[in-house]
Amino acid sequence: MIPELPFEPVGESDARAKLMGELASDDYHAGLRFEGVDFSGLALADHTFEDCAFLSCRFKELSLARVGFISCAFENCELVLVKLENATLNTVDFRKSKLVGVNFSDCNKFGFLPAFDDCLLESAVFFANCLKKARFIKSSIRNSDFIEADLRDACFDGSSLEGTTFQKCNLERADFREAFDYSIDPANNRLVHARFKLPEAQSFLGFLGIELD
Repeated sequence: MIPELPFEPVGESDARAKLMGELASDDYHAGLRFEGVDFSGLALADHTFEDCAFLSCRFKELSLARVGFISCAFENCELVLVKLENATLNTVDFRKSKLVGVNFSDCNKFGFLPAFDDCLLESAVFFANCLKKARFIKSSIRNSDFIEADLRDACFDGSSLEGTTFQKCNLERADFREAFDYSIDPANNRLVHARFKLPEAQSFLGFLGIELD
């Protein structure tokens, strides 16, 4: 959910100047609403954002090392090739956003809790991430990798998983009934009580060497 006012707006024409002043004054930022800001090239390492909203903002080839995002929301944002070394994503909602080449396995594992709604995730990596009860709703997850991830009770309603790999993941009780374009090897993932629906579930047959006419 995008935080509503009263949050101090960081507006359009002078957004970058206000932002640089805010970053220079402190490394902790709470209750701010950033709109139309291009964060690319800014030094954000070791800063913490809590209860902040980012609307139509851009983050490209940016280091977010040790940055904390706590109870934050991103809407209509672009995150392209950002570096998340030891970054904290604790209760962070991404909505209608584009995330390309993001390696979430570099994040701080403590409190890792992102959610995705109507997003594009392209070439994303989730390696050994705890994504229990994670929500990937109406999103396009393309050419991405879930490796040794804990996806128990995760929900993929309305999401496309074209070209995405699941390897050695715990998918217990995960819900793929409304997902499509997935290809999951049942011999290489834990699928106890995971939920699927035909005809999409026929993709399992290729891994089992079975052909249907």
